[in-house]
Amino acid sequence: MALVNEIPDGTDSGVFAVRTHTSTYLLDLGEGTLLRAPGVGRHDDEVWEVSELRRDSQDIPLLEVRSCKVGDPAQFWVSAADDPDVRTWRITTPVIEIEKID
Repeated sequence: MALVNEIPDGTDSGVFAVRTHTSTYLLDLGEGTLLRAPGVGRHDDEVWEVSELRRDSQDIPLLEVRSCKVGDPAQFWVSAADDPDVRTWRITTPVIEIEKID
């Protein structure tokens, strides 16, 4: 396990834990999944509120990591778990830490 500053463009393998001001995201690039754990790892910063999103705490299909860098909001392109034709962006609060797990 190692801390990294970003997930480089084109990365297509590996497992990453991405901690933001309000949640922790688990990305499995090899499997193409994204899981959001709202409130987990929350930063002690009262400015940010934890939002509830559809499919929180469930794996959803991850199509692309558009950007994921410490200090900036991450952008994930995902499809709906129940309808693969429905696609949307998940944009996070600023990233605090990225850990490469595998």
